[in-house]
Amino acid sequence: MGGAVAAALLPLAPTPIRAVPAWPVPAFVADGGWRPYVPAGRTLVPVPPVTGAGASPATFWSARTGLAFPAPGGYFIGPRSAGDATARWGAPDRPTSLLLRRVAETGEVPVVTDADRRQAVADLRHWRAAVLVQGGLHRGDAVRRTVDQLVGPGREVDGAWVWDVRALAG
Repeated sequence: MGGAVAAALLPLAPTPIRAVPAWPVPAFVADGGWRPYVPAGRTLVPVPPVTGAGASPATFWSARTGLAFPAPGGYFIGPRSAGDATARWGAPDRPTSLLLRRVAETGEVPVVTDADRRQAVADLRHWRAAVLVQGGLHRGDAVRRTVDQLVGPGREVDGAWVWDVRALAG
């Protein structure tokens, strides 16, 4: 009897929350190096961007910098669209976000087509992007190489890879 009660109550016992170390905020972000790149009305787009599928470095960067920079996406619950009141977690995913998320998860650099490049420019415009910023990632080299193929070569600035996309995003 006592064993049955213990077995029934076991799922109610608290379990530790799994913690994983976060990459440090790159100095480019933490020290405000992004500010000259991001004029009013434009955004800093973290690489990979926020998707409904997983956390982005921007979540941590934003929290650790006191929401100092504007970034697309975010976490909220809202309707899927004007015609669909079904709840959705976060902003609708953009094709470039999904592409870069897949690379970050698999480490596989895709064949980037002209259509992918056109879509990336459309997504940059949608986000009102001024700069793309990549800090530490487990599969960061694959992600960086993919972004290079999409928008041209980035450069390392204060612990981050940075792509100035103001000219592309218009």
